[in-house]
Amino acid sequence: MKKIIIAIVGIFCSVNGIGQNLYNQSTIYISPSGLLYVSEGLVNNGLIVNNGDMQIGGAWTNNAQYDAGTGKITFNSDLPQVINHNAQSFSRLTISGGGVKNFLADITIINELELQDGLLISQNDSRIVFEQGAIIDGGSNQSHIQGPVYQRGNGTKLFPVGNGTTYLPVELSGIGSPTQEIGVALVDFSSPQTFGYNAELSDVSASRYWEIDVVSGTLAGSQISLPINGDEDFSTTDLSRFVVAQSAGSPISFESLGVSSATGTSASGRIVSGEAVTANLVSIGVLSEGISVYNAISANDDDKNRILRIANIELFPQNKVSIFNRWGDKVFEVNGYDNNNDQKRFTGNSNVGGNSPLSAGTYFYTIDKGDGSPIVNGFLSLKR
Repeated sequence: MKKIIIAIVGIFCSVNGIGQNLYNQSTIYISPSGLLYVSEGLVNNGLIVNNGDMQIGGAWTNNAQYDAGTGKITFNSDLPQVINHNAQSFSRLTISGGGVKNFLADITIINELELQDGLLISQNDSRIVFEQGAIIDGGSNQSHIQGPVYQRGNGTKLFPVGNGTTYLPVELSGIGSPTQEIGVALVDFSSPQTFGYNAELSDVSASRYWEIDVVSGTLAGSQISLPINGDEDFSTTDLSRFVVAQSAGSPISFESLGVSSATGTSASGRIVSGEAVTANLVSIGVLSEGISVYNAISANDDDKNRILRIANIELFPQNKVSIFNRWGDKVFEVNGYDNNNDQKRFTGNSNVGGNSPLSAGTYFYTIDKGDGSPIVNGFLSLKR
């Protein structure tokens, strides 16, 4: 015999029951050991206090107040479900059953999101927002968020986004401020797109990019990790040439952020940027096979053109870079130049005859790639 529990006006209920459709007009209290199971829809026009386990097989419409307490709420149907949570919080949310869960308003996760089986799909530009310390369990092609995801707080943050069929998560590390809030949204294209890019790149993904939204705080010092899926429409499968690329917006034109690590393969892998991300669009790019020198340096600690950046120099690990002043005196030299290592890159200081700041002016450089090819040389401008 089915047992239906409905809160009656003026009665404060401890719930442990089974129902089909439930319309709450007053107060439902789910105790820590309690279970409220609704096989179809639940409409809340009163107050629900959840310190237990609440399971819904149909639509959830919260027109009034949901007190997340310490409780868990699960959407578990294999059919499409609607979540209209009235921009309130869940303590612990579980997605299971395999069906699509369309959320119509922002959802804030206080403690945990468990992605078992099923898709959370944004409607009305609604967001999933994670409070500092919230845990994300799971994440797969079968279970992810198709829509914008926001993280609050500092540390390393995961954004479990995908396109509805493929899980394409992003991770930001080195977020410094505990009051920071950053969002990531996947922009995926049904047909290949063409974007601009600078000379150090030979290609950039035609399939997708990720858009970063900084609500509060900054991205200063934050490296980003992106997935490689094998559908980026690149002409090469050489993972050693893959880098994170960024663009500051319209018109979209990407530049390389390099790569500090790469795992997996060009069909299924991940790469981490070599430099901190500073722009709002990021994607996967492919390095050109030759080197490219960015020869303007502003050594004034504003994080803009702070180093002599030599694109693709990592492809030539036996390289040697030398820098001379206008009188031909060598002022800097290093073997194995590395754009990501202050000990192995030129930041406007000499390392020959002592380490000291060099005067603003024009300098001459030579780059021996160490592979027997001709030496590259040119001029650089140093500003203070």
